[in-house]
Amino acid sequence: MADKEVPLIKAKKIPQKDVILDPNGFFVIEIDRTHKEIRVEYYSNVYKEKRIVSGILEMVFTGKKAESLCDTIVKNVPNLLPTHYMYLGRELQRAEYSLEKNIEYLQGGC
Repeated sequence: MADKEVPLIKAKKIPQKDVILDPNGFFVIEIDRTHKEIRVEYYSNVYKEKRIVSGILEMVFTGKKAESLCDTIVKNVPNLLPTHYMYLGRELQRAEYSLEKNIEYLQGGC
């Protein structure tokens, strides 16, 4: 038992307008129905006038489980913002569920 009182913080979603894009890159997540796996493409950002305008494909990850994809991405793309890793975890769980249930998957926003 704690000797001090700790704050109780209610969870709330960050509004899309307040999301900070990761300066280290972005991911595209898709379901590959032919191979029955999740495909994750990692792109480094391309900037024009200090704005992200595109990306350069750097790595492709494939797997069936969100957990193993998360572990592999963290090992191979180590400098993302913490919020980016959290977003990936959520999206990869959704992708895994879609793959298992054979339902449509569309990658959500941040």
